[in-house]
Amino acid sequence: MADLLHLGMAFQVVTDAAGLGRRFTYVGGLCREMTGLSPEEVIARPERLYGQIEPDHQEVLARTEATAIALLSRFDIEVRMRDAAGDVRWRRITSTPRPQPDGTIVWNGLLMDITDAKRAAESLEDQRRRLEAAVEATGLGFWEWDVRNDRVVWSDRNCELFGVPAGQSMTIERYQTLVHPEDQALVREVYRGTRERGGDFFVEHRTAYQPDAQPRWLQARGRVVKDAEGVRLVVGTTLDVSERKATEERRALLLGELAHRAKNGIQVMIGIVMQTSRSVGSVKEFEQVLIARLKAMADSQDLVTASGGRPVLLRDVVTKTLTPFDPNRFELDEGLGEAAIAGDVAVALALLLHELSTNAVKYGALSTSNGRVALHRSGGSEGHLRLDWIERGGPPVAPARRKGFGSRLLDVGLAGCGGRVEPAFDPDGFKAKIHFPVADEASRMTIS
Repeated sequence: MADLLHLGMAFQVVTDAAGLGRRFTYVGGLCREMTGLSPEEVIARPERLYGQIEPDHQEVLARTEATAIALLSRFDIEVRMRDAAGDVRWRRITSTPRPQPDGTIVWNGLLMDITDAKRAAESLEDQRRRLEAAVEATGLGFWEWDVRNDRVVWSDRNCELFGVPAGQSMTIERYQTLVHPEDQALVREVYRGTRERGGDFFVEHRTAYQPDAQPRWLQARGRVVKDAEGVRLVVGTTLDVSERKATEERRALLLGELAHRAKNGIQVMIGIVMQTSRSVGSVKEFEQVLIARLKAMADSQDLVTASGGRPVLLRDVVTKTLTPFDPNRFELDEGLGEAAIAGDVAVALALLLHELSTNAVKYGALSTSNGRVALHRSGGSEGHLRLDWIERGGPPVAPARRKGFGSRLLDVGLAGCGGRVEPAFDPDGFKAKIHFPVADEASRMTIS
């Protein structure tokens, strides 16, 4: 049958119980075509056939043979063999043991040529590696889930995006633990909806917290492949969209600030008018001071929208932002003029100082005639600076019961550019430690 169907070279080998005394008792007619040897030559001198096996595969063959003999189990191995013409071919050798009453063991088997299949598989694997490399060059991670065999394959980039070592085994259950707990239900629901109909799905979610990193925002795009029996394969890509999400958060914060300013504008101006009226002696002086402060407030808004991304002096940011709130009410550190900050830091810091000043006018030190605010420069970590905002002489303060715009600004206002705020609601006055990066030496030289 093997000859008729051209399956390969059939053979029969007989050994004793220990696997010794190996001898061929039958070799099929395709022997010459596959090995260049006649069946008679192989039966007479089996070492000529075994000698065609490449040296680096002979040790593997010996170990596989020993295991099959010891366990009386099926023998199955793929090896490279060099035929009589010198051509190297891939061969699969498989045989099954059949113990005999006299203690000998008959091994009926087949030697098949699998060179074409091997080369096709290697070509496909090479194409897969090139495709994976091309995909990862775009920053995408690649993943595949063989549903029926419950086998998950992740590319190295996909492992990196989720914060797991490359090459580590993965399961669907473990993948779910790598998704942020608050987003797991969303991911399951999106997949469940697509599973029913097949086709493509799209979802954005955060990764779970890692010991040494913040969660990332990832965008997953996948395709559910179905057949008559149901879902058989799910494949897709993963993209890190953390930067885009941070930009969207900052944009939402800026839009919120614009709306917030519009809502509080009248209250701020009323506060400025009241402060001005207490500090001047005539209507003319009142007019001049009030117009000057309102203009300074407009200049502060210009700083937010028109910094152009260029480094600016910290002193300019502070003075332009605080001028509308009466500079005489602030104690500014002389060292502010020695530092420069990047444009995005200037925008975020101006927004933050404006919010702190507005709250001081409405609720804090600047809401009373004797209240004052001190702004001192303190040493920070390498490449960073710290400003201490200290309110004195105002009414007792306490944290807000609900988290409004001001609280959000304290949390994320400087986070996008590498800074942070540490607020403290002391009974004698609100305080905050404001950390942010400073521009490098080359940037400072461009504005000196």
